[in-house]
Amino acid sequence: MTDNRELFTAKAEDYARFRPSYPSAAIDWLRERSSGGTVADIGAGTGIFTKCLLRRFAPVCAVEPNAAMRAAFRRFLPGIPCLDGSGERTGLPDGSVELATVAQAFHWLDEELFKHEARRILRPNGQVAIIWNSCVKNEFTLARDEVCKKYCPRFRAGHAGKRSAAEGDAFLREVYFSEVEVVSFDNPFVMDLTAFLGNMRSRSYALAPGDAGFAGFETELQKVFDRFGENGVVTERQLTEIYLGRFA
Repeated sequence: MTDNRELFTAKAEDYARFRPSYPSAAIDWLRERSSGGTVADIGAGTGIFTKCLLRRFAPVCAVEPNAAMRAAFRRFLPGIPCLDGSGERTGLPDGSVELATVAQAFHWLDEELFKHEARRILRPNGQVAIIWNSCVKNEFTLARDEVCKKYCPRFRAGHAGKRSAAEGDAFLREVYFSEVEVVSFDNPFVMDLTAFLGNMRSRSYALAPGDAGFAGFETELQKVFDRFGENGVVTERQLTEIYLGRFA
């Protein structure tokens, strides 16, 4: 991963508590297309996607470069190996992995170095799954994003500022893989106010307590919640998108 790996050091607890999970149907779909064997979850963070994989896959291991995130992972999934490594240098043996997954982390990778590393660690005919929980834009998400634009200098739309969502989709479908399957699953994310604010704090670009402007940031986010919430919760419509591919 890039030098941006430290952006989550102070956000690991909020990340573990307030990020959305992934639908069972997505994991079932992956399992149906896998011949079994070891799965490596790359850029595993606090283990949210890793835990989902454990429902259908074994053995499973993880790779995560950020020490705070690894510590949270080991509290969350104490029996699962989590290596101090990156997508570009996993530390895994040659030809040891049937499926490599990258959930919510591909935009932090050097794409070509990751491709080289994936070719090294994958068994013949092994696959890579790139997974996103992507929000469906509506009035709620647009209002939330306006607050982020106002207060968060690092805020970028699309794939962490690398590409727009459409450009990222075209890159993965047409350029990156030699062959790829793409599928999406509904994954609505229901949040009360505590979860909504915690989810926002967990984002790489978000202001942290103590930063100049943090109080205004949270106050305006709460106004967005009050405007769009119903019965004490707000629902963000999300799609879990999977790009399952191979490299030539």
